[in-house]
Amino acid sequence: MMNDSLFTLADQFVAYKRQNGRIYQTGAYYLEKYIQFASKTNPEITVPDRKSVQGFLEKYENAPGNLYNAAAFLREFSRYLIARGYPDAYLIPAGRTGLPTPVPPYFFTEEEISAFFRECDNIRDDPHHKGRHLVLPAMFRLLYCCGLRCKEARVPARKDVHLDKGYFDVLQSKSPKSRRIYLSGELTEYLDGYDRHISRLFPDRRVFFPNRADNPYGAAMLDIGFVSTKITIFLIPRLSQFLIIVQLW
Repeated sequence: MMNDSLFTLADQFVAYKRQNGRIYQTGAYYLEKYIQFASKTNPEITVPDRKSVQGFLEKYENAPGNLYNAAAFLREFSRYLIARGYPDAYLIPAGRTGLPTPVPPYFFTEEEISAFFRECDNIRDDPHHKGRHLVLPAMFRLLYCCGLRCKEARVPARKDVHLDKGYFDVLQSKSPKSRRIYLSGELTEYLDGYDRHISRLFPDRRVFFPNRADNPYGAAMLDIGFVSTKITIFLIPRLSQFLIIVQLW
């Protein structure tokens, strides 16, 4: 059972962030995971303590990116609590977790890129994954052509994509800042065709790339989708490099 006091403080912190214009979805996720962990290991604590925080971070020792994110959000939460008059909240020392070492990018040849998109275009319609055969080819092209972060490609609302004007708006992808992404004529034409086809399946959709429930796909979807295309074996181990290189393109 969750520690009610700790949960209430975290809920107030997330509300505070959102009142200041932050979406704070990822931060709320890690805080919820921490509270679940702390409630099982030490249900008596009312603010983050050193033992529970260190124990929680140990869960991510083999996942540097997740470790960095978890530590950053917990540090931010404790700073908030200390400012509110909770001096016992444990503040993770600076330098406790460094930035994860990037995976070296792999530069695909033109033949490999062409093979990749051919397989994307051959994804079959699956009634259990409504619209996936349309979404994945379009989303991967958007990633490749615009150098987006994965989340930026997954979550755009339909109202924020303006194909008639050749751009779409990325809202609060990293920090509170938003930005406008302009599309090439060729990509705009492709996405316009995608939009017409997906609209037949989801006439009133809210999300530009919807899952079957008209919500954005989860973070793991790109990995799963990549493998599900049954691409030639030499491409399968290289998804992380592909996603990195399109973000640097």
